[in-house]
Amino acid sequence: MVWVATTPDEDRRTREADPPPVYRGPPSYPAPPRWGLPLLGWRAPTSVPAMAPQFGDADTRARLVAIPATRALWATTVILLLAAFAEAWRYALLVISADNALRLQTVRLSDTAVQTGALMSVILGIGSVGIGLLWLLRARQAAAELAGVRPSRPAWQATIGFLIPGMNLVVPGSVLAELEHTAAQRPADQRPRPSRLVRTWWLCWSANLVLGAIAFLWQFRSGAQNMADGVLIHLALNLTAAAVAVLSIQVIRRVSLFLDPVDVRNTARMRVVRVEGDPSTVERRKRPADQAR
Repeated sequence: MVWVATTPDEDRRTREADPPPVYRGPPSYPAPPRWGLPLLGWRAPTSVPAMAPQFGDADTRARLVAIPATRALWATTVILLLAAFAEAWRYALLVISADNALRLQTVRLSDTAVQTGALMSVILGIGSVGIGLLWLLRARQAAAELAGVRPSRPAWQATIGFLIPGMNLVVPGSVLAELEHTAAQRPADQRPRPSRLVRTWWLCWSANLVLGAIAFLWQFRSGAQNMADGVLIHLALNLTAAAVAVLSIQVIRRVSLFLDPVDVRNTARMRVVRVEGDPSTVERRKRPADQAR
């Protein structure tokens, strides 16, 4: 190893002799380069278990489903009320037709309104039930994690309890009562007692299912009076279904309030303007006018 000593002036002249770099624009190539990312949409790597994307805790997942579930239930409520109005109009036309003749256009318009309302009610009802069950499963998991307990029944039992005829008269109310009990962090050894909201929802849910079975069987009966009674049954069916949708929204909000008491959407955003009465605060020295920021 050889040490070479140079004077500071000589080293400075060597560095100053190098020309400064000049920007010549972005890089360009005579042909498309063979390297780079593939022309595909980016996707989260899920081939490796440790690289699977995380979507937050159970509370966050339940909150993300609660918002679209509430919107779907509101849309279903509006359609059900319109379908109930169409059924009431049909019943009024049946009463009027007992003494007077009806115009063909009026009858066709009434039939179209009834059929459209029934079809839209079924479509939105199925969608609302599906997203409602998804919220229920995620809310049960979030409530169990919050209370530090394990759900009393597995997820598949809670799901089929809403779908199998006969069981869906009993199981849904008990599932919601257990969810409310767990989300409120009540003692685990205490028997769940449903609130008035859950009991009202349970009653409307059961009445709607019974009316649905009666409406299905009533369509096999013939006669003008049976037709008029069937219209009234469908009217009551739509009204009870709308009540179930509205009460379901209230249940979702109540349970969500237990899971996350602070709603960031309704929280006022504040900023600190000044601090008064704090001896630890020291007044900042004023910046000179000629000082650059």
